[in-house]
Amino acid sequence: MKFDACELCGGKVLEKQVTVDLRRKNQLYVFYKVPVGVCSKCGERYYPGPVLEQLDELAQHGMPGAKKLSVPTLNYSAA
Repeated sequence: MKFDACELCGGKVLEKQVTVDLRRKNQLYVFYKVPVGVCSKCGERYYPGPVLEQLDELAQHGMPGAKKLSVPTLNYSAA
């Protein structure tokens, strides 16, 4: 993938593999090794359209062999 300069700071955008947390309805999905553009200066992420479409498709229909994680949840207002 080729990315233009960062729209926020003008830094160089490099392709990296990142972890993406995606929420759909009341469900949290965690995707590892997602190829996106990341600004080397400010860290802004750039998601190519086909990658977003595939993440949404996977969240809607699942993926064979997907693992389940246990995630603690906290009520901040009760702290």
